[in-house]
Amino acid sequence: MSTSHFRLPYGYSGAPPWPSLYWPFGPDFEPMNLIADVPHSLYYLNDIWRYTMVWSVLFALVVYLPAGIWAFLMFAKARTLRWYTLMMIPVIFVVAGSLASFVIGSIIGVALAFVYNAGFFVMSTWIPFLWALIQILVVMVGSYSTITTIL
Repeated sequence: MSTSHFRLPYGYSGAPPWPSLYWPFGPDFEPMNLIADVPHSLYYLNDIWRYTMVWSVLFALVVYLPAGIWAFLMFAKARTLRWYTLMMIPVIFVVAGSLASFVIGSIIGVALAFVYNAGFFVMSTWIPFLWALIQILVVMVGSYSTITTIL
């Protein structure tokens, strides 16, 4: 599955359950526990890819579904398209956005897995979340016409 099997910590049985986002800075916070946080760490390429891809697709749904509904409402208000064409607008937005985020999230996830495995780093479950958030924020910044005109 991955080339990182020789450095797995004792007691590591697999990836934590999916979202597995945690807040370590509670009342019993101990900084040394962050070094080898086995229950909230990802080691295998497949797990890192899956976490990054799922977060990317979820963030895409959060962005593209309201955008598709907004486009639907604006076209419905103008009454320029037939009703069955109007109904396809949010679906097209969601499918296209999810597909693009699946591809980009997969590329980012595999690249992250290669870098972390090559450097023998331990990946927290927050890292795929943050990379997916960065990816969708870049998409949102690129959606403004003035930014794309300047670039």
